[in-house]
Amino acid sequence: MMEFLNNPFLKRKIFWFKDFLKGSPLWAQFMDVSYMADNKNVIPGGGKRRSILLEKILDFTVNTIPYYKGLNYSKLSDFPIINKQKILEKYSDFCAPIDKIPGQKGILHRQKTSGSTGTPFEVPQDTRNRIRRIATIKYENEQIGFHSFEPMMHLRAISHYWSDGTKERFDKNLNIWYVDNANLTDIRVKEILQIIIDNKIKVVRGYMTTLDTLTRYAVENNIKLSNEITFISVGELLLESLRYRVAEVLGCKIVSQYGNEENGVFGQSEINGPGNSINLNCANCFIEILKLDSDEPASIGEVGRIVVTDFTNYALPMIRYEIGDLGAPGKILEDGAISRIDKLSGRKNDMILRTDGSAFDLFNSFPKEIFNNPGIRQYQFIQHTKNHYTLKLSVKDKTTFKESDSFKLLLCKMLGEGAQLQVELVDELPVLNSGKRKIVINELNNK
Repeated sequence: MMEFLNNPFLKRKIFWFKDFLKGSPLWAQFMDVSYMADNKNVIPGGGKRRSILLEKILDFTVNTIPYYKGLNYSKLSDFPIINKQKILEKYSDFCAPIDKIPGQKGILHRQKTSGSTGTPFEVPQDTRNRIRRIATIKYENEQIGFHSFEPMMHLRAISHYWSDGTKERFDKNLNIWYVDNANLTDIRVKEILQIIIDNKIKVVRGYMTTLDTLTRYAVENNIKLSNEITFISVGELLLESLRYRVAEVLGCKIVSQYGNEENGVFGQSEINGPGNSINLNCANCFIEILKLDSDEPASIGEVGRIVVTDFTNYALPMIRYEIGDLGAPGKILEDGAISRIDKLSGRKNDMILRTDGSAFDLFNSFPKEIFNNPGIRQYQFIQHTKNHYTLKLSVKDKTTFKESDSFKLLLCKMLGEGAQLQVELVDELPVLNSGKRKIVINELNNK
């Protein structure tokens, strides 16, 4: 009887029936997200719906939000570019009075970012926005063949303890294993892989660097993952070496899911496709890419600054919000919305500078001698000053590792004349508050 009640298909039916009894708020958002994403290229269709939602929030913003009071506009580009720092400087001026928020029920949800890449940030989200974020995740999961309540593992930083004194837990109602991604020793990685195998977990979701550590161990120790696992890489750019290992060596699937805590999921890569090319769902945000040195739109293939207008959150409307990432327009729709981002290269502040001052996307340019080296568990590159750098390597055996000098020569050639690089062997790379292990850090840009 218990096995029957735990059937994922039955759990989905019960879940949607409960939603129906509440008036189908989640189902309505799921269907709208699906319609807009499936018809994003169609004008009318998804484009018309996108235009309506965008017009509504722009009108609400200029009439309700103090920061925009008196702004005359005829198009989106009439609004100023903002960022996290500008919002924090005048936080209350960006927030809507709760009694003015359409469809609001009860208190606002507070979505917090860890501040692992800068200042901690808290974004209030209204009732409909919160439901729509869940609907969007369900939609994106469906695109990779994963249905709610099938076995899933979330690998993430877990700071709180449950009543039984443990951090990790299995939520039998959702069929999700929540697993801490800190202290990934070989013993710990083996335990996590065994949980995945024993419970026939279908989807493993975690930061790219965590998935890299897990799959590297599986390959090196000939551990078979035979239950058609799909890995969802989040929070960091997907390394080509990880994509290749999962798709070609382990015979599993992987996608890179792109989004942020403030605005939710923007889209994801093709299954087993390159992680720096993202198909956007266009269901919640109007995304622009602007030139690096001006606020003019970037051309197809030209790397620029990613700017997001979220047309679903009325509690704190984020209009032309520069998120700090770089990428190039891959496809632009008739209304100017970008439906695919190419050359995604992570945060602007983490671009490495060569000794001559030119920007360098090291993340996507790491030599294969480093990321394919069987003696290396994890690696991290740090720029301290104009010509001082550090390469940190977590290696299996410090006494037998001999490649430090060759790596130094290889990277200094890429960095330019006068580059001074120190190679440091460590036991493990530090985990940030978010659970990420950053591969590239530019301390010079973040001072």
